[in-house]
Amino acid sequence: FDLLHSGHVEFFRDAAKHGKLYVRIGADANIQALKHHKPMYSESERLFMVKNIKWVYDAAVSKGSGVYDFETDMKEIKPDIYFVNEDASKMEGRIKICKDLGIEMKIAPRKPSEGLEIRSSTSMKSRLREMIASEEKSKVASAGKKVLVSGCFDLLHSGHVQFFHEASQHGLLYVRIGSDKNIEALKHHKPMYSEEERLFMVKNIKGVFDAGVSKGSGVYDFETDMKEIKPDFYFVNEDGSKMDGRVKICKELGIKMIIAPRKPNEGLAVRSSTSMKARMKEMLLEEGEDRESEVKKQELPVSAFNKVYPWRFCFAGGWMDLAWCNALHPGCAVTINIKYNPKICRDYCGLATSSRKVAIKLWNGRIPVHLEPEKAARLLWGAENFDAFATRDRPYIAGSQDHCGLFFPGVNKLCYKDGKHWPFKIINLNDTKDAKQQEIFKWLESVLHIVDIPFVSRPKGYSSQTINYLKDPKVSHFDKVRMVKALSDASELAWDSIVKMDVDKLGKALSDTMKAWGTMLPYTVNPHHGDEAKSMQLKQFVSKYDRPNTKGCLFSGAGGGFLMVINDKPVENGIKISINHDPICRPHPSDKI
Repeated sequence: FDLLHSGHVEFFRDAAKHGKLYVRIGADANIQALKHHKPMYSESERLFMVKNIKWVYDAAVSKGSGVYDFETDMKEIKPDIYFVNEDASKMEGRIKICKDLGIEMKIAPRKPSEGLEIRSSTSMKSRLREMIASEEKSKVASAGKKVLVSGCFDLLHSGHVQFFHEASQHGLLYVRIGSDKNIEALKHHKPMYSEEERLFMVKNIKGVFDAGVSKGSGVYDFETDMKEIKPDFYFVNEDGSKMDGRVKICKELGIKMIIAPRKPNEGLAVRSSTSMKARMKEMLLEEGEDRESEVKKQELPVSAFNKVYPWRFCFAGGWMDLAWCNALHPGCAVTINIKYNPKICRDYCGLATSSRKVAIKLWNGRIPVHLEPEKAARLLWGAENFDAFATRDRPYIAGSQDHCGLFFPGVNKLCYKDGKHWPFKIINLNDTKDAKQQEIFKWLESVLHIVDIPFVSRPKGYSSQTINYLKDPKVSHFDKVRMVKALSDASELAWDSIVKMDVDKLGKALSDTMKAWGTMLPYTVNPHHGDEAKSMQLKQFVSKYDRPNTKGCLFSGAGGGFLMVINDKPVENGIKISINHDPICRPHPSDKI
């Protein structure tokens, strides 16, 4: 009963129908031995929580150890019935123990309270004690006072229980919880539990006279209820949000406001929803998903992650991200992060799919949302290039524009120089609230057309570096520099044209990039050297979409893939892209133009 939830409460309620309910909770040491991590809450706090469930007659920490730690307590209590859910672990052992001790075993189906979801012990972190509501109500009723508290009470914990206990000392305790709709509007995410389930939990806390969902909205959603209930007191913790507004409302309605320090029950830790979320993250990292599901992920095809993992186009400056290229002349690569499009997003088309596959394997299908984009890109670059540097099993190096392009949303300029594989500067444009940038993004989506090459553009066993004049000792240093400068000039023109929204120069930049590739690495533009018929077929197809028929075009990858065509008019068979602006890793601030 570490992650206390409505399923536990319903379980206790069903069990109590058969007699006085004795509950035994696992000791901290035993849980750590069995689960290899500490429980969310200590045994003292878990016991405090369980004792606050109204159906529980007696509760204590189990005296035994191991999976069947309850056996020692069973021999001491001598219950008539042992009540257990049908999906409990090690059921055969439980049946044997009950049979040996002559105790009737009742196996109950896991069922939620009416209107609530089925819950299991992986859900939530809270515990409560038996409620003697009638006794408490009679005590406070004599005072003739009413006290109101409000909040989300989503991740219920011992701090909430103590808060309710303190508030109830001032009169009949009315609790109003935030509605699902209002929480989502304020926090931009749904609560962990629905308002029905949160209300069910709060109603079962000792000292609560009345509980309901707030009828108002906004930060001060309780104001509507306050006018209706007319409490004598409004009870709030000293660190409550928007305190000035709360004080003003109480003053206007003539209600006394009690501001109390956040303090735990004696012997327990100070709790807040923020600290609970932090601990939940720690537990997820400690425990992770079960190994079986983790292994199954590795067996899934890469296509299973098509909509999960990002996609990118290297729009200009391909090859500038490799040391042997930018050592000769500095330059940039331009990448565009795009939303998944089934007509475009596939293997062997220059969309960094080899890097995506490594990322999926490295993070097991998850996005490294805890990392900054550049940190994630660095780790992925290192993982993919291990065999190129450490074992020398792979002859080529994957360029870092692949990895940066995958993790930086929007449109990016990656600047390289001095024979280094990593950009010395990254310019990221991704601010959709900036009017100028928003105009650029819409314009770029309108003039960029992706055209599928309707035949296999790259032959089997293709290598883009079959001929590499930048590594050829017979080519003069002067000519090598001239080749790279032409590529650098084209990519710089592409970036400048995007910022200025100049369709003519952008098209020219892409066509100039194609020419620069052909000069440096001939196989990047003609993958069929030696096969005149296929070379001519590809050349004729490209010319149909190149200048002067359009503003210009470029292969999406070395040797083909798609054609990225620039034109301010519709293009035959052109597919439109949508630029992705959603953060992939930790949100990264956009640069300014």
